[in-house]
Amino acid sequence: MEPLDHPSTAFNTSPEVETTHGRFHVIGPAGKDRDRMALQLETLGYVCEMSNTIETARTRNDEYRPDVLMISSEIKNRDTTRFIREIQAEHPSVRSVIFGAAPTPDALVEVIRNGASDWISLPTDRSRVPERMEQIMARVRAHRERECQLEQLADTCEQLTTARDEMSDQVNVLCGDLASAYRTMREQMSDVAMSSEFKALISQELDVEEMLRTSLEYILKKLGPTNAVVYLKEGDKQYGVGAYVNFQWQDTDLMPTLRDLGNLICPGMSTEHELVRFDDTAELAHDVGGHLSMLSGSQLASFSCHRDDECLAVFAFFRDADIGFSSEDATTLDVLRTIITEQLAQIIRVHKRSRPEWPDEPVEDSWGDLAA
Repeated sequence: MEPLDHPSTAFNTSPEVETTHGRFHVIGPAGKDRDRMALQLETLGYVCEMSNTIETARTRNDEYRPDVLMISSEIKNRDTTRFIREIQAEHPSVRSVIFGAAPTPDALVEVIRNGASDWISLPTDRSRVPERMEQIMARVRAHRERECQLEQLADTCEQLTTARDEMSDQVNVLCGDLASAYRTMREQMSDVAMSSEFKALISQELDVEEMLRTSLEYILKKLGPTNAVVYLKEGDKQYGVGAYVNFQWQDTDLMPTLRDLGNLICPGMSTEHELVRFDDTAELAHDVGGHLSMLSGSQLASFSCHRDDECLAVFAFFRDADIGFSSEDATTLDVLRTIITEQLAQIIRVHKRSRPEWPDEPVEDSWGDLAA
């Protein structure tokens, strides 16, 4: 029997045939019961496909994709049960109905347990077919609506999971940025506080030696135990030791070593405007030798104080390379060296202004006026 041309919104309908009611696959040997059942279903508006055996139905089912299987009771119960289980395993929304002679109670219970939704006893239940088929189709539609809702919920959950992961990543990035910004701000505030404290401390000193002593004491408090030396400019390209701290070799006269170190680094540092760290003191000590050999296991950091193009002083710090100077130490020295340079330049200007000088020699006319 050819399917009737009815519009359909049923699930899994083929594009050629549509119906507002549903699609039925009537399975059973050709005969009065099968043909009458198909005719009644089509009269009710359902689209029907017919197969004589389970084997034929199995091959045609994937293409036809029915909503309800109408299986004749004349087919062996074992084949019917296996077929119902196969279909429901692949398409859980498909319902199965047995039609034929009135069943025994045991037979009815068995088919219901094995997945059948109803048993239409012919001919006694023929008048109730419309009502019971509508109930069956209501179950099909409800099941498919649940499947659709579950799919939508699964899609929504997937979208929410993706959004949550993206938001979590963004929160992690934001937290990292905030933590970095906080550390930077805290470091900047710490630098500002240290700068203000140090500036207030050395601004009171107008004597070079006292200013250097105060500066070295403060720097060593920030850096920790270290040896230090300050070279002051004494002439053109000549520098002498203005102050020093001997932390590591207190039982040794450090002056020869400091002079040799000054002769080695001051010419280069006099034109250097950046903070410098020497990691090759072992090589320098080996090449130069002499008193500098004692620095072979040390790390050296140095900076210069410049006023315009003139180098006023060179600061050098050295200690055991195992301790060395960290990036935090570099930040500390970089902040303090600017203040030291400003104060040192101010002291030198004050001393130059206060230095006594002979007045210019008077002109002859002035002496003539005085003599008269």
